[in-house]
Amino acid sequence: MKFFWMIFFVTFVVGSVVIYMVAPVAGPWMMACFRKGGPPPEDAGDGIETKVAPIESFVPPAPPADVPQKPPEDEDTPPALAGVFPTKSNEQPGWGVTSRRVSYYTLNGTYVGTLDGGILFDCEGTITSEGKGTMVKCRFLHAGMPDDLFLIGRKNAQFFTSTHRKLLKAKIQALKDYYALSANIEARKAELLESGAQRNPYFAEARAAYEAFQKSVQNAKQLEQMRDKLTDAKRMELEDQLRELKLKEVEVKKTMDEANEKFAAWKKAHAAELPQPEDDANIQEWTREKRRLAAALPGLAF
Repeated sequence: MKFFWMIFFVTFVVGSVVIYMVAPVAGPWMMACFRKGGPPPEDAGDGIETKVAPIESFVPPAPPADVPQKPPEDEDTPPALAGVFPTKSNEQPGWGVTSRRVSYYTLNGTYVGTLDGGILFDCEGTITSEGKGTMVKCRFLHAGMPDDLFLIGRKNAQFFTSTHRKLLKAKIQALKDYYALSANIEARKAELLESGAQRNPYFAEARAAYEAFQKSVQNAKQLEQMRDKLTDAKRMELEDQLRELKLKEVEVKKTMDEANEKFAAWKKAHAAELPQPEDDANIQEWTREKRRLAAALPGLAF
């Protein structure tokens, strides 16, 4: 027993030294045995070369090839987010759609013809025409129309800011269909009202009185323009003519008012016999279709 502690101490020191020296060499060999089922091949050199596998960077998985990616141009952007709004009366429009059957003119004011509702066009400014009010320069984007500028009245179309090219083609087609229906409804109502008016025995009298009054007003306006360009005796002469015309105009208006009163009284007494636009089958169908289209046209359908 007197040598026990000496032997224990010597054994501990020798074992520690052996483990310290052998561990760096035996470590990779033992790991390879556990991972691959066998020892690593010996290196041709004096020692065993150890290699550390590189850490691979994470790459996110790609989307499945069979899932179609939606292109930006197919996105149905709401008009407001695309900067498309109805124009105010003092704003310059970027584009528009005819909302009724409308007359159009060349830039020098010559009448060309009539267009249906639902015609798309680009705008290139406005002008003020004496007798016609505010006119808009338009380039109609419609089959068969020449690539020229024409004039239409501002009240005969719906105008918008920005450009229609920011909206889907399907939405533009729905907008054109919507205002084509508006024009059809307006034309059908006018047709029914005209049909009912012609049954009225006072229709011809009221129409003639109205036309006479309008002619008198137009003549007075022309005389005023001529008078303002003259001086001295000729101006005084036109003022006398204008005064006489104004006196006659009072009588013409009185005749028109009397004819209108007789026309309105007969119409009220025979209302049940006259066609009512709201009961017309075509108008009802077109109105339902307009409601359906309006749901896809936020801020564009009126």
